[in-house]
Amino acid sequence: MRCFKKINLKVKGFSLIELLIVMVVISILISLAYPSYRAYINRANRADGQASLLDLASRMERYYSDNHTYATATIGTGNATDVISSANTPEGWYTLSISNANADSYTIIATPTGTQATYDTLCQTLTYNHLGNRGVTTGPGGTPTGSAEECW
Repeated sequence: MRCFKKINLKVKGFSLIELLIVMVVISILISLAYPSYRAYINRANRADGQASLLDLASRMERYYSDNHTYATATIGTGNATDVISSANTPEGWYTLSISNANADSYTIIATPTGTQATYDTLCQTLTYNHLGNRGVTTGPGGTPTGSAEECW
């Protein structure tokens, strides 16, 4: 006579309801965390534009001391009048330009590109002038919802 051992075929694991509850909790956590993460990324990318504008302002002042005018300063043309060799910021989140330059004044602009233009609705385009005034203005993603104080 043979003896057979009774085998328990009941497998322990998670039920479908338990898995769905876990998925719902994870979804809620992600939906709460993502906006904060996106705001952090926007601020980090914005620092690229801010630092580049301040560097460009310094170069504009050096150009003025050599040429006694801001009017002929250029960006990325390959000419001797270039204050910087490329209009793109080091990280590539902004494009720099010189606006309203004349003998005694200038405004420089950092326009967001790529996802920064899409997601940074708080600030959009950053501006800086010869007096050190910092500002924000409409950019590729629309009108900014924040003030210059919030963006700088």
